[in-house]
Amino acid sequence: MPSYNGTDDGTDERLADEQPVVVITGATGGLGAAIATACAERGFRLGLVARTRPALEHLAATLPTRPGSPVTPVCADVSDTAAAATAIQRIQADFGRIDVLIDNAGVEGPIGPTWEIPVEQWWDAVRINTLSTVATAHAAIPLMIRHGGGRIISISSAAGRHRWPTLSSYSVAKAAGIAFIENIASEARHHGVLAFSLHPGIVTTGLTTSALNEIDSADPWRRRRARWIREQIEAGQAVPLPRVIAAVLELATGPAAALSGRYLTVEDIDSMTSRKRMRVADSAAGLG
Repeated sequence: MPSYNGTDDGTDERLADEQPVVVITGATGGLGAAIATACAERGFRLGLVARTRPALEHLAATLPTRPGSPVTPVCADVSDTAAAATAIQRIQADFGRIDVLIDNAGVEGPIGPTWEIPVEQWWDAVRINTLSTVATAHAAIPLMIRHGGGRIISISSAAGRHRWPTLSSYSVAKAAGIAFIENIASEARHHGVLAFSLHPGIVTTGLTTSALNEIDSADPWRRRRARWIREQIEAGQAVPLPRVIAAVLELATGPAAALSGRYLTVEDIDSMTSRKRMRVADSAAGLG
């Protein structure tokens, strides 16, 4: 990828003879697998990282890959800094570079009033979620810089911008992740590395689906969380999965230098791409 020139990052320009190398952590979850599928359909070269080997191998074997677009599955817990570094280095060794890191790994954490949750459980969820982001970015950024740049897309949450009572460990970890992305975007910008926090919204896959299965849980806090999510979906607040995937791909491959460091929603990306289409249409009509 070309180096950042101070005005336009240029990382949307595809190399003439190669597809981008995209690393996805938490690849076997609902959203991770959907992103992997969309990337495989486009011929991207993929490094898939997850903790459960059978699910990881099944995903790698069933992706709609194109000829010449290999997949490297790596079983690793990326909240372990050494394991995260080893996973990133293994993918780098297979493909020669890393262009995009999609930071999707994480856990929901304990649910309930914070003072009723053992501190060790609360902190473990913060540790897992925060280190999953930090450790993979720490390992990937030097490799991106070596090859002229790259992009990091951290799957975030509104819980990190506002609050999520009874899921405070998740909320605190997401807030830390957003601040981390803001910092590394500033630090690495002149090396051609862009970084974004993307809030996908309520998507009926992954953690959302798991939560909905607890609608009749004996735990009142899990029941409350599940009912709130169901109410949001019934009120039309869910974001269709294809829109989320389109937003991820836009950040991964489209012009995005002006957005680096920002916390973004799918609606933000929709608005940006709509304006871009309008400019293209105006230019084609001779109005630009």
